[in-house]
Amino acid sequence: MAEKKAIVFIVEGVSDERTIAAIRNYVPSKYSVYVHITRGDMFTRPGVRKNVKTRVTDQVRKIMNETKYRKQEILAVIQLTDTDGVFVDDRNIEVNASVGRDPVYRESGIVVANPGIQQYIQKRNKIKASELRTMCSADVIMNGIYYFIFYFSCNLDHVMHNNRNMTIEEKINQSRAFERACRDQPDHFYHFFHDQPFAVQGSIDGTWDFIERGAHSVQRYSNFHLIFDMLDTLEQQKALEENAR
Repeated sequence: MAEKKAIVFIVEGVSDERTIAAIRNYVPSKYSVYVHITRGDMFTRPGVRKNVKTRVTDQVRKIMNETKYRKQEILAVIQLTDTDGVFVDDRNIEVNASVGRDPVYRESGIVVANPGIQQYIQKRNKIKASELRTMCSADVIMNGIYYFIFYFSCNLDHVMHNNRNMTIEEKINQSRAFERACRDQPDHFYHFFHDQPFAVQGSIDGTWDFIERGAHSVQRYSNFHLIFDMLDTLEQQKALEENAR
């Protein structure tokens, strides 16, 4: 049995892991932190037939196999995702042959190179938007593990560095720089997320309602700052449950 209950973070890539590394300083010391990398967006993988809740559960089971955590030893699963403009209207996905094969995210929508990619992005958006709606309304998975999902819009790079369309090399360099800044300035992580115009105010449900409106999902917004209050609430909720036993 694990010495401490675990709070598990599910992220897409290594740069995401580096960016949130300092969250460990805000998790109560009585809990351990485990960061699981999915190596890609699990909401947009082609050819997947399982429903999204089952796929998230599969990731948790994979974590349990890797770490030897038992279900009762995982207090909460916290998933981080990019919005990728999935809530924009189809009319805001435009074709411009001058852009490359990858979609280009702009303040009012998405630009793609040809009609084939346009149709793919429109389909992708509908699927991912539906799956995000499903998961943001979930509060537990596996019949007892607390579950939360927070977003970066239009992606992590946009929130962190005000650049929607970064190269892999830029992502790596900038995530390393942010990790160093958090080590050098212990409060940098909290103030960066909490004291910025991109921090959407309101409840978790309210911030998800906000990001679905208009072109917000390609603009610079995040509800990740709510994680600090959520960790406090989680601690209080767990204490109440233990006292009730």
